[in-house]
Amino acid sequence: MHVRTTSLSLLAAAPVLGFTLWSAQAGASVINCNTLDPDISDRVTPSTGCQILEPIGGNTNDSLSVINDNQFFGFNDWLFDGKWEAPQGGGPLFNDPDDPSAFIDVDGDEVGGEWSLALPDFWDNNSELMFIFKDGAFTNLVGYLIETNATGGTYQTPFTFPPFEHQGQGVEQTDISHISVYYRANGVHISEPGVLALFGLGLIGLAWSARRRSHNV
Repeated sequence: MHVRTTSLSLLAAAPVLGFTLWSAQAGASVINCNTLDPDISDRVTPSTGCQILEPIGGNTNDSLSVINDNQFFGFNDWLFDGKWEAPQGGGPLFNDPDDPSAFIDVDGDEVGGEWSLALPDFWDNNSELMFIFKDGAFTNLVGYLIETNATGGTYQTPFTFPPFEHQGQGVEQTDISHISVYYRANGVHISEPGVLALFGLGLIGLAWSARRRSHNV
């Protein structure tokens, strides 16, 4: 009877523990663009997702730790490729000599343009590609998850008013400061929600196994 009580307690605790862990994941500080008005998800093509770092006017600088700590698109194992910078005073974006991007070419300026893969075999070795857009005051980082197997597309500044406030600037949109390129290499990758689901199923399986053994005692 004692074993049965323990197994039922485990069985009851598993969903609660799973929910608690999932809630922590769901609290990651990003906003899905399609929940805002207007939706800025279409500012980069082809893409399958768009997220903004909270708070929406936080003016955070992107870094590998910021991107992974906030789990853009549910992942915390992004790798940094490099970035394309906008020159002072405007003009064509240039590949940052201090952090050059090896994977992406950009033909455009701080308002919009086109992007293309610099490595034709990129998708043979990598599973995800993400662009992070940075501006300045009253905005925050905007991430776009690029469609798998895409070889090129377009981009426009996502820093429009609204959803960004642009307080006192009296403009409909502001320029891109830089575009950072992040990726995930091929391998066995499980997103945080997937890990939690597997963990919960494992707990339920252990509890069920213990319960069956208790019936055989």
